[in-house]
Amino acid sequence: MSNQEEEETSLRDELLGRFEREKHGLKNREISVMTRLSVDIVEILDALVELEIFKSRSEVVASFVERAIVDKKGFFDSIAKQASDITKKREAAKHLAFQAITSRNKSE
Repeated sequence: MSNQEEEETSLRDELLGRFEREKHGLKNREISVMTRLSVDIVEILDALVELEIFKSRSEVVASFVERAIVDKKGFFDSIAKQASDITKKREAAKHLAFQAITSRNKSE
């Protein structure tokens, strides 16, 4: 085995250890999300797939996104709660607006 092949094998083994499927929840994915990426990023994704660290580009992206969010879970939990609160307030405001519009029409 050449030095380059040994380095590639070593890199593959190291990365496989960092991105174990079970550890990063790769088995529990149910929702598909489409995205566009630059050529440079796709080349990196393809390299990780070529090294058989991941099965597909989609798996690489999902793993990286999950890891980024899990690493800052507290922040993202707070963001999700605030987004939920905003949604509830928006719905309440729509309800009030609907009441105002329909009550105005009734009084005319």
